[in-house]
Amino acid sequence: MISPPRPSERDPDAHLDARPDARAGTHVALGFPLLALGALAAWFAAGPAPTLEPNGWTLIVLPLICAAYGLLPVPVDARTFFTFEGPTVLLAGLVGGPLAGVLAGVGSGLGDVNAVWRRRSAYAGLAMLQGFAAGLAGEAWGAGHVPLAAAAAAAALAYLALSASGLSLVMLDRGSWNAGRLGRALGLDVVEVTVSAPLVYLLASTFASAPGVSSLAVLSGLAVAVFGAWGITTERALAERERRARLIDPLTGALTRAAFEEAFAREQARVLRGERRSGLIICDLDRFGELNARHGHLGGDQVLRSVVKRIEATLRPGSALSRWGGDELCVLVPGIGTLAELESLCERIRRSVGDDPLALAGVEVSVTISLGATLLADWTTWEQTFARADEALYLAKRTRDASCVLPPLAAGGGTATRELVGVA
Repeated sequence: MISPPRPSERDPDAHLDARPDARAGTHVALGFPLLALGALAAWFAAGPAPTLEPNGWTLIVLPLICAAYGLLPVPVDARTFFTFEGPTVLLAGLVGGPLAGVLAGVGSGLGDVNAVWRRRSAYAGLAMLQGFAAGLAGEAWGAGHVPLAAAAAAAALAYLALSASGLSLVMLDRGSWNAGRLGRALGLDVVEVTVSAPLVYLLASTFASAPGVSSLAVLSGLAVAVFGAWGITTERALAERERRARLIDPLTGALTRAAFEEAFAREQARVLRGERRSGLIICDLDRFGELNARHGHLGGDQVLRSVVKRIEATLRPGSALSRWGGDELCVLVPGIGTLAELESLCERIRRSVGDDPLALAGVEVSVTISLGATLLADWTTWEQTFARADEALYLAKRTRDASCVLPPLAAGGGTATRELVGVA
């Protein structure tokens, strides 16, 4: 009647990091921008006359390009995004000095419109500090103290050092330290700076003579980012639809067989580790073929949807309900420790389906269900567990509108006493 599932791999996304308190992070949200503005003020007050002359290209156009890049983050995983603001901040600092670099950092925060203010302020402040450091390197190049290549390298190294320290402080302030996430973010920064360094060098060397052409080159990168973000978003949306089609039954909204197999494999592994047992229930609608013949397949579909909703209403949180095939349903209930608990749940399911008739095209239709169940034990395999529940369902179908609960096979492979309950 129902074949057992195949073993499957554990879902890699089953565990997600706990979301930190949204109110955390105020220290870095205020501290980074204030530190950048303080450094800029101190530089103006104590430093020599700027060697780079700021203009509309460096003070307005490049910060606006940074803001546009902030609107187009490219998702890498659920919690990491790749943006193209960094090279623009470096370029603004190198060709316009500390003020231009700080304004480009402000622009990067303006573009992050979907984030809460703490996140926007913290990461904009970090970009302001990176732009200020790039501006100092640009001033050294403008004064003739170092060649452009050395200035660009110094700006890139300062960018990476500030990224590492800044992101670490953000995590500590938010109480969400995650070394793996930090490593991924820094790895992306290294790739971004390494790949973009030659372009930043070339644009900086030609910016003074052709600022418009250099800005258009940066904007062309924005166009690439637009198409890249669109392509990745479209591909991921398609993958999500395919994933849902594989996991969710389109007719009833219950899990598919493949999704249930994965859930069963995870639960079996948990029980094998010695944790509390779980219950497996196999359900079959009584005389469903006759109902289809009388009311048509559309009527049968409506009955299936209604039955699934009624069963879901009786289950505890964390349970898994699957449409195994046709009118056969499977239920996996974690934390069921005894046969008595399992019997009680089976009876609640049976009554929830059969006690009240269903309304079908203005006609009340009586629908009953038969259930077979057993417990997952740490000495039985998944094949034995499914076969045992299937055996219990066979016994229940003898009378219909019944639930039969069988204990797991004994450790030596023997059979246990059968218990038939809830016979109408």
